[in-house]
Formats: sequence, C-alpha cells, structure tokens
Amino acid sequence: MTPAYAWAREVPRTGSTARRAVAFAVDAAVVFGLAWTLTFVLAALDVLRIPDVSILGAPSTVGGLLWIVSIFEGPLLLAYFSILEGVTGRTPGKMLAGLRVVRVDGGHPDAFRAFVRNLLRLLWVTPAALVFIAVDGWMLHRTELDQRLGDLAAGTMVVMDRS
Repeated sequence: MTPAYAWAREVPRTGSTARRAVAFAVDAAVVFGLAWTLTFVLAALDVLRIPDVSILGAPSTVGGLLWIVSIFEGPLLLAYFSILEGVTGRTPGKMLAGLRVVRVDGGHPDAFRAFVRNLLRLLWVTPAALVFIAVDGWMLHRTELDQRLGDLAAGTMVVMDRS
C-alpha cells in the first residue's frame, strides 16, 4: 500500500495526542489571557462597556465580563494560530511540546493552509463542541498521518520537531 504522503527521506513521526493536548492547553491559556487583556484595556480606555448579564434572574457584571471575553476569544484564537503556524509552523505551545505543523509533503504550511486548519478548530466553541472534539480525537487515531479535520481540509499534519 502506498502511503498518502510524499516524504523524500523518512516517514514522519507525528505528534502524540497527549503532546498536542498539552500544546493546545498552553496556547488556549495564552489566547484567554490576550482576550482578558484586550477586554480590560478597552474597558479602561472607555471604548467598551461591560454589560450586566442576567444570570438566574440577577444582574451580573462578572457574567457580562465573561461574555465579552468569550466574544474576543474566537477571532483571537483564529488569528493567533493562523499567523504563528503560517509564519513559523509553530505556536508557543507547540514549541514547548516539541511539535511543528507541516504540509503532508513535508513543506512549510502557507498562511492559507494555516487559516483553513484553524478555521475548523472554531467548531470546538459551538453548542456541539463535544461532538466535534470527539470527532477530531477519533480522526487522530484513524487517519494514516494522525490528522484532525482541520489538518485533512488544509493538507497539513503535526509532527515532532527536530530542532
């Protein structure tokens, strides 16, 4: 059986699910911190007003704050992963975990591939998030190159970084 990839020298060593989870946890914490910082800076500059949100019938400024932060997180997550993976093939989380994003032929992903790869990650923040996360987890174990849906759509994969 001919493999789906065209590596010139060796079969790639893909990143494990555990390493990928650690990398994502680090990157998600960074994005969450950026969203909080952006929210507080805009509120301090009086550009943004934190609304009171009704939680169980009682007004809650904390609920409004979390609502605003969550609105910023989606676009920040997409920009953070797309820019860093498109430019360097790695995010800080991937660097710490020893991982890199590459095209299936071993080349560096371009900005468009990085964007497509991460656009599908936004499915993780929909009401059906658990379904999409489960499908991605299943795909990691069922595809030849341990790819999730975003990797399949973009023609990318996550490999162990040699550096």
